[in-house]
Amino acid sequence: MSESSAHRAAKAAHSVDHLFGARALRVPGTYLGAVAFPRPWRGPWHYWWQAHLLDAFVDAAARERHAGNQDTAELARSRAHRLLRGIAVHSGGRVTNNVFFDDMAWLALALGRLRDEDLAATGRTSRAVQDDGAALATRLASGCDDTMGGGAWWNTTRDYKNTASTAPVALTFLRMHRTAEARALLTWLFDTLFDAERGVFLDGIRMAAAGSGKEITSVDPHVYTYNSGPALGAALELAEVTADSAERALWLDRAARLVHGAAREFTVPGPHGAPVLRGQGGGDAGLFTGILVRYLGEAASSSLLDDDARATARALVTDTADALWDGRREFDPNEDFTVPAAVRTVGETVAVFSPEPAQHANQAQRAGAPVELSTQVQAWTVLETAARSADR
Repeated sequence: MSESSAHRAAKAAHSVDHLFGARALRVPGTYLGAVAFPRPWRGPWHYWWQAHLLDAFVDAAARERHAGNQDTAELARSRAHRLLRGIAVHSGGRVTNNVFFDDMAWLALALGRLRDEDLAATGRTSRAVQDDGAALATRLASGCDDTMGGGAWWNTTRDYKNTASTAPVALTFLRMHRTAEARALLTWLFDTLFDAERGVFLDGIRMAAAGSGKEITSVDPHVYTYNSGPALGAALELAEVTADSAERALWLDRAARLVHGAAREFTVPGPHGAPVLRGQGGGDAGLFTGILVRYLGEAASSSLLDDDARATARALVTDTADALWDGRREFDPNEDFTVPAAVRTVGETVAVFSPEPAQHANQAQRAGAPVELSTQVQAWTVLETAARSADR
């Protein structure tokens, strides 16, 4: 791992923790990320933002552990466990108190990675990680059926099946060695919502007049960066566990199409000329490109994927990370963060990253407007992915 990429990821980790971290409802032993900085007195609850925040803490813990920094690795891992308790507290005592299957899938994936990091660091994990992961898997299975041919429902209303749920649920099942279920979900997804010519996924398929016996479906043609991410990861991981060479080649071809589709459909000219992935705004969309980058990082390091796809994935990760880093606003945490000149050259600083990698934070982040947690977790995820790529 290069020193610069590790430093960048560590700066993002410190900045998000410093600017957004707090107890959940003031309960000791818990942690949550505030929805914005400066922190509002009250704000909406975004379960899945917290799930991706937990994933980022796992990234940081693994990076610091590999670097031999045990104290900082343990701090990041502790943050992740406290965050899990915070999510449960804010959800009424159980992490399964959620109506969105995609939300729960993101947390299930993060918990699987936390369990693996716990085992690598200490040889054991907590009962909460194990029990919550199992409970989430049960809930996710309840969101999958053969209506409209397969796939996973978006939420408990059960009138919309989409990429956003089906892909991370499939990846969750793969990592739990429930390969047949994962294969069925992923096959439905590619058969139903994949635009092979463009190399991207359409968002979902909606059912109208449910229960009438005359169901009518309509496809939502919107395309979002994050939908390609977990589908790419699942295709790669399914290829790894598939014994049949023809089927393995099919999944690898689909993975390569997703990489090239991302390069073609989701990039804009970057500040240094190289294409970079575009952001998709704030709010929930502030996480979208970071999710895609996480799985492009897996593609960049996959020994099964062809060299061209791997090189394309690596360039998208590193160039997007470079643009985010160069476009940061770094400032003295005791001064007004909205003032671009509030920069400290000696001592502690924190950074705010642009929601749009191709633009500097001073352009994309309106002066005086709160900075959203989602966009900062996105940038942190991108920088952590770039640090892992530099280490391989």
